[in-house]
Amino acid sequence: MHRRELDIHRRRLGQIRDILASMKTLAAMETHKLSRFIEAQKQMGISITEIADDFLCFHPGILPRAESQFDIILVIGSERGFCGNFNDRIIEILHQRFTAPVQEQAKLIMVGSKLHPLLNLKTDQITYIQGADIADEIVSVLDSLVETLATYQQVATFYAIHHGDRLNEIVTAKLLPPFDEPPRETCAYSTPPLLNMSAPNFLFELTDHYLFNALHRILYLSLMAENQHRIQHLEHATRHLDDSTEELGRKINALRQEEITEEIEVILLNATTE
Repeated sequence: MHRRELDIHRRRLGQIRDILASMKTLAAMETHKLSRFIEAQKQMGISITEIADDFLCFHPGILPRAESQFDIILVIGSERGFCGNFNDRIIEILHQRFTAPVQEQAKLIMVGSKLHPLLNLKTDQITYIQGADIADEIVSVLDSLVETLATYQQVATFYAIHHGDRLNEIVTAKLLPPFDEPPRETCAYSTPPLLNMSAPNFLFELTDHYLFNALHRILYLSLMAENQHRIQHLEHATRHLDDSTEELGRKINALRQEEITEEIEVILLNATTE
């Protein structure tokens, strides 16, 4: 390859590196925004759990005990690429935690278009939902999730498989039925909470808030982990480009030295023939 061609290739690698650096910067900015949302949802979740504990301490037998008719498994991947093995790990855990017969009988909700080619499962029970590219799109994803869940009229056990807040952590969380921890033996207050509605209606409303908060937090956590994977993946890519660019620079310099040597030899040859 001639020096000019190598120089063009090096400039193209530089342009690609600039694009990757911009993508990494955007991913870092998104993680800062998501961290605030996650903390807010975490505090809200703690408040909802405390309210549920106080309520159930005085109404221990109010939780429904209906037999679950089927499982719903929510699997959250990525909408975009450049995030390493982010989606492969999710599918791997799905196959580990839920065997093929269970998966085929369950209702699967797959969030993120990058999951579609990875799921090697023949079933008509899968609903695909477009994932979020940025935090502002989480609301749209949540609306689609709520619409999908509303189509299931029977009692179901609802699981979610998603990336957690630690690197490479995959969480399998049971979201429904809610508040299935044993009630506290000693209530925090001596008198029951004063309600302006019946206890069953209050539990229904509280479950709605609990599920809405849990889905919000899970989607934010997953998008945060996706951006962290993307930053890590892009850092490896930029380092590889830097190494390739440096190697090309050495080759270009070596070719330039050869050209200079040839030019000197031609000048000396012309000088001796005169």
